[in-house]
Amino acid sequence: MVVLIELGTSVHIQRKRNEAYSSMTCSLMDYTATAKCVLTQSQLSCRDGFTSEWVKGTNIDRYEIKYLEILEWPGACFNVGRLQEHFPELRVLEFINCTMLIKFKGRFEENSKIEKIGIHGLTSLWEVPAEVVSQMPELRELDLRGNKLRHIRARLIKGPPQLERVYLSNNKWDCSDGGLDWLAMERDNSTVKLRIVDYYQLICNQRLYKGKPLHRVMDIIKMVRQTCPEPCSCAMTHVVSDLAGAVIPMITVDCSNRHLEMPPATLPPGTTTLRLENNKINTIRMIIQNPQYKKLADLYLDNNSISTVKELEGWEWFGTFRVLSLRGNLLKQIPVYAFDKAIQANNNIMHLLLGHNPWRCDCHFIPRFQALLHKYKRVIRDQLDIRCPKSDDKTISLAQISVMSLGNVCSRSQVKMPISYINIINLTLAALISLIIGRFLYDWHNFKTTGKLPWISSILP
Repeated sequence: MVVLIELGTSVHIQRKRNEAYSSMTCSLMDYTATAKCVLTQSQLSCRDGFTSEWVKGTNIDRYEIKYLEILEWPGACFNVGRLQEHFPELRVLEFINCTMLIKFKGRFEENSKIEKIGIHGLTSLWEVPAEVVSQMPELRELDLRGNKLRHIRARLIKGPPQLERVYLSNNKWDCSDGGLDWLAMERDNSTVKLRIVDYYQLICNQRLYKGKPLHRVMDIIKMVRQTCPEPCSCAMTHVVSDLAGAVIPMITVDCSNRHLEMPPATLPPGTTTLRLENNKINTIRMIIQNPQYKKLADLYLDNNSISTVKELEGWEWFGTFRVLSLRGNLLKQIPVYAFDKAIQANNNIMHLLLGHNPWRCDCHFIPRFQALLHKYKRVIRDQLDIRCPKSDDKTISLAQISVMSLGNVCSRSQVKMPISYINIINLTLAALISLIIGRFLYDWHNFKTTGKLPWISSILP
């Protein structure tokens, strides 16, 4: 199952708008007082409604109208079913600059003779319902360019049997879930794509994909759906463009709460975040060994059964990650030196989360671990939750490690701060350097006062 991108509020808002106008009569006679209509042979152009002679009485001319242009319709609703009753011989129908129009009501019946519908400049209409045109037997062209449409359903394009050309450019298409994402799974030679003349000129307007080519976004959505591992869900959470203008997806794979004992073997190309919280994973070895995991930025392993992370040492990803969360596992200790080295070298790191683990609270581990927490408190953000396990010793039971007194775990006879191997080497080198400098100063002073060369010079060849 794949959940793609955020389901925006636009669908919900549109549903509310439709419900608000579903009870309206949408009568064509509502605006006869303000309307102006001009007849030229078989072409009728009406602005601000219909004058009464065209929607009332028995004006025989209305049965001869082949071309109807509706300009600046003043209402929020328009009943196309009533329109067909009044103008049964229509071949071409145009709606132009009807900025108040929010909803179409009714539908064109099977006896409709309309061959072309053009809708332009409708800035308040979000969607043309599929049932409006799906039964039209003669419709060949549907031109929806230059509006602010956000959604469209497959049946609108597939329904009319004779439909040849559909134009959709210059709209505000929502490419996310609930918008045009269904187009992603249409084949390139499908009826839908063959009928959309300007498919490769369509642009996404939804926040996540704003300004991105719709066809490229559809390709990515299709790829994510086809490569998302079972039983996980996948979402494209962000997209960016490279210098060449190519669309690069940022994909989140959510495998949390799936009772997994091991991570998925494959990930969609472009996966940046993997969520594995609340599973039964007890080792990170599979993650380390899988080359597909090297490009992850964020890895969430909360609430599993991981008892060691020593495999992280030396892993290239460990020096480049952005977020690593190991909260709620079985960690008692970590390789402090390896973590220190990785964090210090990592320019991408944002968060390292280690809380709610049963940490080993003794003098061998706590001083080094506490020093790490102090040094990187900007990165290790959940220090309040990094505590000793519950025990009978009240001085350390559930104590916050970053602020606890070392005297609670280290006696006076023990070393307060452990000395690492690198520090031992550094101290040895410092002592040798001091000895050499001291010997040089002694020999120099002795030569200056007595004229005797140092002993080492007498045995050199």
